[in-house]
Amino acid sequence: MRHAGPGGRWAGATVRSGKHGGAAGRRSGAWGAGAAAAVLYLAVLVCVAAGLYVAWRGGSQDGGRGAVVAGAALLAAAVARLVLPGRLAGLLASRHRVTDVLMLTVFGAGLLAAGLVLPRLGPLSAQGRMAARR
Repeated sequence: MRHAGPGGRWAGATVRSGKHGGAAGRRSGAWGAGAAAAVLYLAVLVCVAAGLYVAWRGGSQDGGRGAVVAGAALLAAAVARLVLPGRLAGLLASRHRVTDVLMLTVFGAGLLAAGLVLPRLGPLSAQGRMAARR
């Protein structure tokens, strides 16, 4: 157990002035970094939501297009997480940098590949109509 030293303070404790350092010093530049991080996260979120909306609204015809939009947004988020420091990455920085970049890249590349591979299931082509008549 620590004992109180001279002046009633606990031994080993540090005192910070409210004027220099401490929480007041950290808050001064935090708004700019926090706002930039929030805008980045919201941009990725809106792009992924737009891709999901395109896939949902267009059905089987636009499912691939929506997956490409969402996959590209996740790949852009992976690049942003890779190059930005943790304080500017905001909610994109939820784990270690390598884990975040790896997971965003895997999911983004998977959606992008699925979107590019999915066939466009529109009206039957001329060959499809001929095969259907037989």
